[in-house]
Amino acid sequence: MSARRLTRYQKRRAQKAAKVALGVFAALIVLTFFTVYYLDRYSLLPSPDAELHDKDDPGYIPVSAEPLDIEVSAKQAFVYDCNRGEIVYQKGKQQVVYPASTTKLLSILCALEHLSPDEVITPGEELSLVGEGSSIAYINENHRLTVEMLIEGMLLPSGNDAAMVLAAAAGNRMSDGEATGKDAVAVFVQGMNEYAKTLGAIDTHFTTPDGLAEDDHYTTLEDMILISRAAAENDIICRYASLAKDNVTYASGHTNTWVNTNAMLDPDSSYYHPAVTGLKTGSLDRNYCVITTVEQGGECYIIGIFGARDKNARFADTLTIIDHLFPAKEVTP
Repeated sequence: MSARRLTRYQKRRAQKAAKVALGVFAALIVLTFFTVYYLDRYSLLPSPDAELHDKDDPGYIPVSAEPLDIEVSAKQAFVYDCNRGEIVYQKGKQQVVYPASTTKLLSILCALEHLSPDEVITPGEELSLVGEGSSIAYINENHRLTVEMLIEGMLLPSGNDAAMVLAAAAGNRMSDGEATGKDAVAVFVQGMNEYAKTLGAIDTHFTTPDGLAEDDHYTTLEDMILISRAAAENDIICRYASLAKDNVTYASGHTNTWVNTNAMLDPDSSYYHPAVTGLKTGSLDRNYCVITTVEQGGECYIIGIFGARDKNARFADTLTIIDHLFPAKEVTP
């Protein structure tokens, strides 16, 4: 081969090698982007170790000697047998729980310690605290709603606006009228954490009344059982958490239709189950959860799913557990 042809051959090889290298580099960039996106989108928030309750703690719940033999896809889960007062299934109890909007159960319980259900509340500057991307109940400053209506707005459409309005009203009462808006919400959140301890939830630290928070807003599986159990014993929470949707008329005369975010209550949903009676969903970009009350044949359970990969996976996991608890009876031909 002549020197001239060799030079051309070397140039072509060099160009081809450069194209291959460029392609590999581009592929690595794309792969890195999707890896980062996937981890950010679907992984749990950082999971430090949870403080587990000792037998001497006020919030200690016994664990069944014969736990359920079942597996779910979510990072964390619990099943609590209401009749026996035992935890019959746990997954991921060693890590803290990021409860998202299931936080609202504690917010409601705490607020009802300071406000009467029929009190009429006028929303104020606290509506500006509603975070971007929040689920809302479409409450405005020209509306007036009772405390009970605000609770319904927190339970069905999971309204962060309803949560802020209720928190501000309760925080104002807790401060003897000295705090309003942002300051009143801060007073209320402090009161939430103190109230949690009265339930035995000693390892809970909440920073917002709506759950739209991350690393420093956390609880544990055991504490969420305590909070859920108290919520399931509250008549107002149970009344509204069981509704698939509701047409509401505010105290100010404004009307709205609220749809429950819990697909297991919707008869038209593929996730519907007649044994489901409530309770509350939660949604963060990296953490979907649902707490479910289930009753059938005199048996009663509370099921918690946390860290599900998407909003439907939490329902699918819950149904897996329900089917295990209440297996379909075989039909004899």
